[in-house]
Amino acid sequence: MLKKFIKNMPKVELHMHVEGSMEAKTLWELAHQNNYKIEYNSIDELKAAYEFHNLTEFIDMYMLGTRVIKSEQDLYDVCMTYFKKCVEQNIQHTEVHCDIRTYVDYGYSPEFVINALHGAFIDAKNNYGITGGFMPCFIRHLGAEVAQADWDLMSPFKDKILAIGLSAVEVGYPPSLFKETFAKVRDAGIHVIAHAGEEAPADYIWSAINDIKVERIDHGIRCLEDESLVDYLRETQLPLTVCPQSNVALKIFKDMSQHTLPLMLEKGLNVSIHSDDPAHFNAYLTENMISIAENTSVTKDGIIKMAKNAINGSFASQQRKKELHSNLEDYLSHHQDSNSQVSAW
Repeated sequence: MLKKFIKNMPKVELHMHVEGSMEAKTLWELAHQNNYKIEYNSIDELKAAYEFHNLTEFIDMYMLGTRVIKSEQDLYDVCMTYFKKCVEQNIQHTEVHCDIRTYVDYGYSPEFVINALHGAFIDAKNNYGITGGFMPCFIRHLGAEVAQADWDLMSPFKDKILAIGLSAVEVGYPPSLFKETFAKVRDAGIHVIAHAGEEAPADYIWSAINDIKVERIDHGIRCLEDESLVDYLRETQLPLTVCPQSNVALKIFKDMSQHTLPLMLEKGLNVSIHSDDPAHFNAYLTENMISIAENTSVTKDGIIKMAKNAINGSFASQQRKKELHSNLEDYLSHHQDSNSQVSAW
């Protein structure tokens, strides 16, 4: 019953990398369509390679996905395939990552990514009623100078960008290194987010808060190492976008039963569930929610609470947030049972 409840529940996704939604079948088709030679001899062989044994294998496959994309249309098509999955999973609002630097280094213009993503979001709204936006990230291990160069490339298109984040190799690259560039991002009226506290310690979350003034933390699972940080996050209700299956797949936790999300929720933190790289980890948003519900102490009420947190933590307009809350409440009102009392938002 809970599986069906989660599957049909209206959802919001705030942490998903577009290339990470590229299924093996799509990668295979793009490689052959674009005459890009890959080392796999069949789709089944490629699918088997999606079973990663370490971080390097994951990164290699992720980057292969970027290399088979050769046109705006290719990237647009990858996005639209993800939006069709959103329809299946009743994801009504989604905010997605796609790095510009990767494609610029391949020789493409920044418009290559921006036009593809912006166009896909327009069509997703027109065709499916899905709202959201595009959030490029600075690639932190490339350093502050490259981040500044990326901002110079992106700033002319600021009206098409929902937020700018910070991602990739975390340890050794604290948000403080990018303080000046993110000040310019904020001055331009663009939301600021950052991956922090995934592989690096809680200090990196503090740096994201104090140095670049984030409005949302991606991951943030290592916040529990610092009680003063936990207190701050509880008091401010700064949103944390947690990606359970990603954390297990990348060996941050041995299995889902060890995930700290239940404790984060218990401590009153503003956590919500997301998919990160759903095709690579074989778990879209629905599957992430179900896995947490089946393998941890998180209850149906906890799933509902996090669904509401996702709406509140989004960058949707206040009117759209009201609509999303209304859609969720309508769904809940038809699925009340004696075991779960749902409070009003």
